Amino acid sequence: MTAYRFRVKFDSDPTGLWRDVVVGGGRTLDEFQATINDAMGLDRGHLWFIGAGEAYWQSDDKFQSPQEFDESAEPTFVQADETTYDAGETTVDELADLLGLDERDRICYVYDYGDDWRFYAILKEIDGDGAADEAPHVVAERGEAIEQYGSDRLRE
Repeated sequence: MTAYRFRVKFDSDPTGLWRDVVVGGGRTLDEFQATINDAMGLDRGHLWFIGAGEAYWQSDDKFQSPQEFDESAEPTFVQADETTYDAGETTVDELADLLGLDERDRICYVYDYGDDWRFYAILKEIDGDGAADEAPHVVAERGEAIEQYGSDRLRE
């Protein structure tokens, strides 16, 4: 049984906007990202992926939103060494295993490919005695949530 604590930082303002999220290893990446979105002030209406390190679009491993993964059964373009996974079927334990994550390692998260909201998450703690089924939740935070559809965005 394992639980993970990630510090999720907004790439544009990593010291001003972050959330610590604890998630059980048996939970899906889809559940994990939904908690990130809610905590950061984003809706859930766009495509997204989680990748390795801080590679973002250049990540060789992409854990895609279930909607995108279903649509990409026959992708029109995939980098030669890129592997995609269904984030709706992949657990946090599987992510940690596939990427070989240890404490202080990072993953990246891109939400809404048009607006390109970028976050990275530092693995702060691996709790081997944690509950694998623990629902993702915020345990610490700094900064105000993003205004996804703010007035200056509407003028663009």
